[in-house]
Amino acid sequence: MELHAGIRRQLGTIMVEEGFLTPKQLEEAIAEQHRSSKPLGQVLVELGLASAGAVANALAEQHGGLLKTEFGISAGLHPVEAPPPPALTPDESQLRTVATPAELQQHRLAGELDALRDQCVALRRGVALLESELERLRDSV
Repeated sequence: MELHAGIRRQLGTIMVEEGFLTPKQLEEAIAEQHRSSKPLGQVLVELGLASAGAVANALAEQHGGLLKTEFGISAGLHPVEAPPPPALTPDESQLRTVATPAELQQHRLAGELDALRDQCVALRRGVALLESELERLRDSV
């Protein structure tokens, strides 16, 4: 939930709202952040209050999508829903009368696998765009 265009929710707020931290744990981490001058995400991991993956996903959520961090690529806390499976073709509808439940399940899973492969391709494109944008930003500095 973004407040206004250009204003990001704070990482600690996201972590508390999503149930990764209690408000007291966040206060403890912020106090340590002020003492150490380290990024909050790093402090959370070092104190053992959150996993690196949880922090990476919260950062991706904060930034509105795919984010490459020192922990890897994150897509956020609320992944995009997979598209619904395609409608059955006439040939597939005939399977329902002659196929076993296991065969129907296998057919359905094959379709889901194809959809996941498509999502993977889209994620790779997103990563490539992020990497090129990062390279552009590094060159401009």
